[in-house]
Amino acid sequence: MTTEDDGCQHNNVDVATTMANLIAPLSSTQIESLTIDAILEHRESLAKAEAAFDSWKSAQAANLETVAELYSDYTRLMLAARARQMVLATLIERLGFIPSVPST
Repeated sequence: MTTEDDGCQHNNVDVATTMANLIAPLSSTQIESLTIDAILEHRESLAKAEAAFDSWKSAQAANLETVAELYSDYTRLMLAARARQMVLATLIERLGFIPSVPST
């Protein structure tokens, strides 16, 4: 997927390469620690997005004036969750396994 913004092209391959280059010098222990942190952050971001979705749907059903604002909040949170998911996937791929993570 490629998008153009002011004449610059960005694509997923460039993002993946950049992330891979950032974590390349790290040890397996450091990557595992980052991966666990990323999993916990991703879980939290999904919970926030789910709560925002529920708020938006409730406001929509009640015809509240805040529907547009709540949808904007939900969209912002889902974009953040998707970005975290991309980082997490890169870390897991580099680590080679999904580490044990304490439940929250």
